Amino acid sequence: MIARTGSALQVADQNPLEAFRQVLTGASRAIAAEPELEVGFTAEAPSVQGKSVKVPMPGRTLAEREVAEARGHADAAALKLRHHDAGLHARGSPADEVARAVFNAAEQARVEALGARAMAGVKANLKSVTESRMRTDPITRARNRAEVPLSTAVGLIVRERLTGEKPPQGAVEGLKLVSDWIEEKAGADLDALGLALDDQAAFAALANKVLKDLELVEGDLSEEEPDKGDEAEGEDESEDDQGQDEGEDDSGGDGEAEMRVEEGDGGADETESDYSEEEMQEGEEGAGEEGEEGMMPVRPNRPLSDLSPQFDYKVFTARFDEMVEATELCDSQELDRLRAYLDQQLTHLQGAVTKLANRLQRRLMAQQSRSWEFDQEEGILDAARLARVVVNPAQSLSYKIERDTEFRDTVVTLLLDNSGSMRGRPISIAAISADILARTLERCGVKTEILGFTTRAWKGGQSREKWLTEGRPPNPGRLNDLRHIVYKKADEPWRRARRNLGLMMREGLLKENIDGEALMWAHNRLIGRPEERRILMVISDGAPVDDSTLSVNSGTYLERHLRQVIGWIESRSGVELVAIGIGHDVTRYYSRAVTIMDAEQLGGTMIEQLAALFDQP
Repeated sequence: MIARTGSALQVADQNPLEAFRQVLTGASRAIAAEPELEVGFTAEAPSVQGKSVKVPMPGRTLAEREVAEARGHADAAALKLRHHDAGLHARGSPADEVARAVFNAAEQARVEALGARAMAGVKANLKSVTESRMRTDPITRARNRAEVPLSTAVGLIVRERLTGEKPPQGAVEGLKLVSDWIEEKAGADLDALGLALDDQAAFAALANKVLKDLELVEGDLSEEEPDKGDEAEGEDESEDDQGQDEGEDDSGGDGEAEMRVEEGDGGADETESDYSEEEMQEGEEGAGEEGEEGMMPVRPNRPLSDLSPQFDYKVFTARFDEMVEATELCDSQELDRLRAYLDQQLTHLQGAVTKLANRLQRRLMAQQSRSWEFDQEEGILDAARLARVVVNPAQSLSYKIERDTEFRDTVVTLLLDNSGSMRGRPISIAAISADILARTLERCGVKTEILGFTTRAWKGGQSREKWLTEGRPPNPGRLNDLRHIVYKKADEPWRRARRNLGLMMREGLLKENIDGEALMWAHNRLIGRPEERRILMVISDGAPVDDSTLSVNSGTYLERHLRQVIGWIESRSGVELVAIGIGHDVTRYYSRAVTIMDAEQLGGTMIEQLAALFDQP
């Protein structure tokens, strides 16, 4: 027994990250009063899925700040599991995007205040998380009141009311732009929130009074929309329990927007914006002090909103965009090295995906197999039945006719999101899955094209520089340099393109993503193909994010364009569109889509989705 204990301690010493995770899990279970709660590390955005919590992975040296932030995310998630009723929250949540973001921010401040008041260590951890969020929040860059996210501002003010904690230093200047207006409009009701800290229903009622004070809603929600509960519950429970990042909940939820100006400028950039903190993180973190590839971008995951059919997407300049083949971005030797690295990383996964691919191949080959109609009066002579004529010359000759196969000539395009948030395990699995799928489909006579999309630079590149030199004209439209990558052409054999997929492992390739234009580019390539059936499969992990574009346009600018493109393809094009989302719900965008929460499921899901498409006539 003593030997076993010593062995366990030795393993813990050799793997400090695992030891830290176990301690974090135990503490979170105690805070949440939930013995089945599990805490894991992620290189992407922190998230909560039922009783599974993902927190940012600290470095192996367990730096103090990284440890505090991981603890803070775990504490915030545990407190929400313990003190938050999703159904009750949904019934009180307003329909308006901006109002709902403020409502979510106030509720997150409430559950965190309950923990901060009771436990000094939790209070310190939550303070570290708040400071971390503010480093990438638009409030730190706001130059006027219209640029301040109202949900962030109200969340910080409520936090100070409930815990006495001052806002992080980086948010102070931005908060000053709106704090006087908020206090004048809703100061009395904000003061009352502290009296209802332990009662979520009463707190929600007071929060709705704050929304009314700020003119974000009209009248009382319970009087205005008595039947709203069921519908909202379905929507908000999904957001609260399934995919919300801690950052979204804590700083304003899934619909965070730029605040509506009291004077009412009326521009689309302000009144229709629901640009979340998570969207801003991709460009801001990626171009941070640690260099061009410093941090992991994060994705929003908002509900479907009503979009104006008159939405007019424009591009400031396409002069610096590029469509390149993988071989143009690095030399042959480096491609070989990157491909070897990819193979080495995913040795165990390749066998499982190959088995699934073989199953798909059998299904496709079965659909393409020849079949015959026998005992026909004309056609091809049926040699198998000649024995009847030899035995009995009175028997007539028998003929057979080949049936038409229902398998149509088909081409498949795999469009892979090459944004920074895919870095690590997701992009590796996407690459190897695309590789195996292309090989399988080639054996079945189905041509496959593999494309990727990202941008050439973080935060705008040459397009933004041109915009600045021209005096910053308003509403410039898309403001970054696109990079569309061809990994494998449809007519190119798999053996020639195999090493190209290793390019996705190259440091510095993955940046930001403008999905709408990438989707149209891939679609247009398919339309030019001679095949009778065209299938476009999109692999992504969320919504379009480009800090440069979204900082000078409406916060929903790229998302609205993506919805517009998807709607056009699904309703008017002959291309069959299917999407797979990694970690975020892409069913909000695509009518034929599936969401997976673990990148390990990607290979099997891709094959299942294609098999389902091929099974259709």
